[in-house]
Order: sequence, then structure tokens, then C-alpha cells
Amino acid sequence: YPEDAPNLFFVDIQPDQREGFVDVVDSGTQVTFYPVVRARVTAVNGKRIDREAQHRSRGDSLARTMNLTYRETLLDTEKLIDGDGLFREDWQGPQVSILDEVVEMHPMSVGDQIRFKIQGVPLTARISSIRTRVGENLSPFFYFVFPTDVLGKAPQTVFTALRVPPSEVADLQTRLVNTFPNISVIDLSQTLQVLARLMQRLSNILRGFTALSIIAGVLILASAIWATRAQRMTEAVYFKVLGAKRRFILQVFSMENLLIALISGAMALGMAQLGAWACCHFFFDIAYRPFAWTSIGLLLANAVLVVATGLLASWAILTQKPVVYLREQVDGE
Repeated sequence: YPEDAPNLFFVDIQPDQREGFVDVVDSGTQVTFYPVVRARVTAVNGKRIDREAQHRSRGDSLARTMNLTYRETLLDTEKLIDGDGLFREDWQGPQVSILDEVVEMHPMSVGDQIRFKIQGVPLTARISSIRTRVGENLSPFFYFVFPTDVLGKAPQTVFTALRVPPSEVADLQTRLVNTFPNISVIDLSQTLQVLARLMQRLSNILRGFTALSIIAGVLILASAIWATRAQRMTEAVYFKVLGAKRRFILQVFSMENLLIALISGAMALGMAQLGAWACCHFFFDIAYRPFAWTSIGLLLANAVLVVATGLLASWAILTQKPVVYLREQVDGE
């Protein structure tokens, strides 16, 4: 969790409670308030929104109730990707700036018109710009931003987010509840602690299954070597009869196990990376990170484990003397 990210969110602040809220918080830092106006998107360019189709689409959609806001400037975590400014001075009528994620929900561009219904009152606004978020952060953001003179008088609530030292959270909550009982405080640090404990348990379960899989793989490899023991012993004896030393045979067996380890490890790593990318892209909607050095380390560790297991399982074969083996073959016939 980023050290500078807010850990307390304050919602349902009434517009006339802003000054009192600042006095109660007394954080010594500038408090940024975010007004929220609830509305629904009803049409784009005069065409009504197909809510059933929107609900079936992956991710967020225009079918739900949206949070609108108003301001005159970009946030520090935003930048324009289309348009000369947040709003156009040469346009008449209501304007709205949209986030690029809205374009992914429904095709839109600068100049298109969006119709909203705010507390039963229709409002049609023209898209003046398209914004995007800069990097990944936990700062508040809005899909739709209006000029102040358009939404400033609409029914609204206000929320804000602050970074408060954990030792001061309880005292701040007490002061705030005593002064403004209607304001709700969301302590994200508590939520993160619960989530961290849950993820730790899931991680331990995954590590347990991984350990069982590794043990099973080692046993399968040892069984495969033991199943081909006669053939391997014949090969080792032939090498020795032809003048090869134990070191050469050891290198041959090591190279065989190394190739098995690299091929199987590369296939497993490729499938794992592909599965991780698919989960991040299609299900979690988060950035994919390959962890290249960790992956290379796992591949090398797998190679060491397979080579060591193969050599240990083949040790009795390597120490077999050709005379003893040939005598056993003659006696067996």
C-alpha cells in the first residue's frame, strides 16, 4: 500500500459542513473536497442506452448509477488525451469531460452528446475533452466532470480522503462522530489488514499444494529413472568398456537431466505467465507483471532440483562395475 496514499475516506459530507469538517480534522494539510451528484446516463447522441447489453458486457458499464462531479481544473493524477482544455470557451451550453474508461464502455468522441437524468431532471451535455489517469494510484477519480455553473446547485454530497497516522485514527473518528454524526468514516487500513490476513492464508495454502506437487514430481522422476534402470546400466557399462570414466558418464546423465529440467521448466513457466496475463487482463483488470528475475530464478532452481534428483537416483548405476554386471548377465542366461 503506497505510503502517501489516503487511508481514511469521509463520505456524506454536506456542502455547508466543509468548514466545520476542516476545523475538526485539523490535519495541517489542505483538504480537497469532491462533490458528488448521482445520475444515470440515458442516451448517447440521441440513442438510448441498451441497459441489458451494458449489463452483459465485461467490467463497468453505463447501465449503473454514475457519480458526477464539477470542477474547473485537472487533478494532478490526470492528463488530457483529446481536447485543448477541460472545457471549451467557444462552446455554448452544458459541457462534460469524460474519462477514457467511458469510451471503452461505449464508443464516444469529443463533440458527442450525452443525456443524463439527475434526480429526475434531464440534462444533455456535449463532450469537451477526454481524460486519462496517470499511472496507478488510489486517488479519487470521476468518469464525468462538469463545469461548476452546470452542477454547482444540483443536489449533492461531498467526500474527501486523508492520510492519517494510525495512532490518530480512533481519536479523529470520535471527534468527527460527536460533531457530525451524518458523516461516515471508512478506515481503509483496517480493510487492508483483513485482506492481507486472508491473502496470507491463501498464499500458505498455495505453498502447501506447491510443495506436494514438487514432492510428487521428484518421486515421478525417480520412478522413471528406476523403471529404465536396466537400460541405463547397460549404457553405463558400455561406456566404461569403451574406456569412458565415471566423470564422463556423470556428465552424460547430468546433461540428460538438465535438458529435461530446462524443457519442462520452460513449458511450465510459459503456461504460468500466460495464465497470469490472462487473469490480470480479463478478470482482475490490473497491470501484468512478469517478475522476470524471479521467474529465471525458479527455472534455475528447477534445473538444480531435477539434476540432483536424477543423479541421486542414478548413483547405484554409476557405481556398478562392468565385470559384475557382465557376470550377472551371463549367469542370467
